[in-house]
Amino acid sequence: MTKLVCLHHAGGNTSVFRQWAQYAPPGLELMPVALPTSSNSGRSRLHRSTEELIPALAADLERDVGDDFVLFGKSMGGLLAYLLTRHFEQHSARRPKVLAIAAFGAPHVPWGDFAAGHDDDALMTRLHAIGGIPDWLIQHPSWVRPFLGLMRDDARMCAEYRHIPQELPLSVPVRVFAGDRDPLVPRDAFDRWGEVGEDVKVTFLRGGHYLVSEDFGLLRQAIFSLALHGRPPACSIPTVKSSAAQPGSSSISPSVAADQGRVDQSCRQL
Repeated sequence: MTKLVCLHHAGGNTSVFRQWAQYAPPGLELMPVALPTSSNSGRSRLHRSTEELIPALAADLERDVGDDFVLFGKSMGGLLAYLLTRHFEQHSARRPKVLAIAAFGAPHVPWGDFAAGHDDDALMTRLHAIGGIPDWLIQHPSWVRPFLGLMRDDARMCAEYRHIPQELPLSVPVRVFAGDRDPLVPRDAFDRWGEVGEDVKVTFLRGGHYLVSEDFGLLRQAIFSLALHGRPPACSIPTVKSSAAQPGSSSISPSVAADQGRVDQSCRQL
C-alpha cells in the first residue's frame, strides 16, 4: 500500500484534501497532515518556524509512513514537503518515492510575507482576489476571521525561511505543477527547481495559485498516478508547458507544449 502524504497551503487544514479520499484508487492511502495548533485556541500555530516544525513532523511521519510513500505539498505545503525530503535524506533510511509539489517556487527563491501589513479586511480581500476565499464565503467575513491567525503564522513562517545551500542535490524524483496564471509565484521561480534535484520536471497547467480547487480533477489525477506509477497518467492532460530540468542548472528545455483545453475522454480511470 502506497501512502500519499498531503501537506496543505498556508492557512489551510486537512479538509482541502477531503474530496481526494473518495477518489483514491486501490493501493493508495491518503495521509493528510494536520499542522499542530496552539492548545489554548487552535487559532495559531504551535511551531513558528520550519526549524521547529520539520523535526516534529518527520518524527510523526517516520512512525506511520512505512517504506512506500510519496510526499505532496501545495503552496506552503510544497516547502514543507521539500524540507521533509531533505530531512529524510539526511537523517533516515526512508525516502519518498516521489516529491510532488504544486504552486510553490524553488526553495532558494525568496518568498515574501503575503499577510504582512494588511488588516483582516484587507487580507480577506487579497485572499479572495487570488482564489483563496470563494465568492460565497467572502460574503461572511465573520466566518473567515477566526482562521486568519493561522494564515498569518503560516505566511510569516514561509517568509522567514532561509534556504541553506546543500552540497548534494535531492536524489528522489521531483515533480512540480504550476498554474500558468499564478499571481504569487513567477515562472522563473518554478523553473529554478532544476537547481535542487537530479530528476526534476515542471509542468504548467491552466490556472492560478489554487490549483487544488481550480482544476481539482486534473491535479488529483496527476498526483495519484505519480504516487502509484511514478509517472503522469497515460492520457492527455491539458498543459501549457512541461519541462525537464537539468541538475544544478536553471536552464530548462521545454519538452512538451500543449493546450488541448480538455482532458482526453479516453483516459483510463485511476
